[in-house]
Amino acid sequence: MGKPKTRGNGEGTIFKRKINGKDKWVMEYTFNMQDEKTGKRKRKTLYGNTRKEVREKLEKLLTELNTDTYVDKSKIIFKDITKEFIEKEYSFNKLSDNSYLRKINTYNQICKHYMADMEIQKITENDLKDFLSYITKYSNSVIGKIYGVVNNTFKIAVKKNIIKYNFLDDKFEFCKPKSSKPDKKIKGFTIEEQKDFIEAIKNDTSYKYHYQFLLSLYTGMRMGEINALDIYDVDLKNKVIHIRRSVTKDKKDRTILGEQTKTKNGTRDIIIDNQVYDILQEYLNKEYKPNPKNLLFYNFKNNTVYSTSQINICFKRFCQHYNIGKGYDVNQHMLRHTFATRCIESGMPANVLSKIMGHANIKTTLEIYCDVFNNYEKRNSMQAYDYLDNNNLLLSNYNNYNVDLNKILNSIKEMYKKKDSRLIEIEKIIS
Repeated sequence: MGKPKTRGNGEGTIFKRKINGKDKWVMEYTFNMQDEKTGKRKRKTLYGNTRKEVREKLEKLLTELNTDTYVDKSKIIFKDITKEFIEKEYSFNKLSDNSYLRKINTYNQICKHYMADMEIQKITENDLKDFLSYITKYSNSVIGKIYGVVNNTFKIAVKKNIIKYNFLDDKFEFCKPKSSKPDKKIKGFTIEEQKDFIEAIKNDTSYKYHYQFLLSLYTGMRMGEINALDIYDVDLKNKVIHIRRSVTKDKKDRTILGEQTKTKNGTRDIIIDNQVYDILQEYLNKEYKPNPKNLLFYNFKNNTVYSTSQINICFKRFCQHYNIGKGYDVNQHMLRHTFATRCIESGMPANVLSKIMGHANIKTTLEIYCDVFNNYEKRNSMQAYDYLDNNNLLLSNYNNYNVDLNKILNSIKEMYKKKDSRLIEIEKIIS
């Protein structure tokens, strides 16, 4: 049966065990924490050649636990922590189906790099730097999502005492990388392109979805919001559209009706002006059909809601057919941007536009339409200059002399031809 177990100084049971034919002193320490996989309390076995060595290891362990510096030497793979916290967020209803799908896409992008398959405790600074360099092939928006998920993974590992610190806490050494690709900016139609688009829509109604196109162009609504409108959201009597939800995706990447808008500020009311009123009235009289979901626009062919992607494909074909913008290289989101651009050009304040567009805050509006606002400021600055000039309020209007530069230049040319000595005097004055 072996030698009886000997108890130490109250710190636990220390006993001898044969390991590889040699006697070793052993102690099993039980943590005051549960193993998430087994549900049992975690245990750690301490070994030593002497009883004293085991006791010293125990004291070191207790010190680390009391100072939050203990690291669990379990072999946990980086991507397993990532997947676990995504699944947990979804099970706690912190993620919608669409958000879960996006997070899983981000997870899959992370898994393409070797670091994802490493034990998180063995990841070195060089491994992380190689990973950050690797993701520069993605767009800046995708990089932002990947960086956020990786940061969360390290944070969770630190909280669980799997690693001592999070590399990404050092924002200087491990800052979010920038994409090697230029940012894609979706711009609105120019005034001439918008005229061409309107003309084409008026003369050719054979293309599907042209009423959705026009609503986006004249209200700035997202296509997902338009496709999620039900018949009661459109109040023609009080001239208002109630936006309260958007089309989204489920876990299987199928288009479904969402229960809310894209952002918290997306829930809003849009005033129906005369142009939008005419569009809606024409559609309701000519094409609207009652449907099981009471939607304003319903896909009877597939007995479901319209997806943004199928609207986008039709929009591309339409623009290509009529040679509008860049032909097929366009996106239906341009209609929303066109609406915003015309609003800015008309002098609409940024805070008002932000509310109409359903942006999370005014900063989003200013960032998206930075170039348009800059051009608007330049134009208005020149208008102010012209106003001052027209009313003789510029300093230049009060000069005592008017200088004809062309006349001066011609005179100097004649002096050079004649080698006039007065040129020397002029050079002295200038110097």
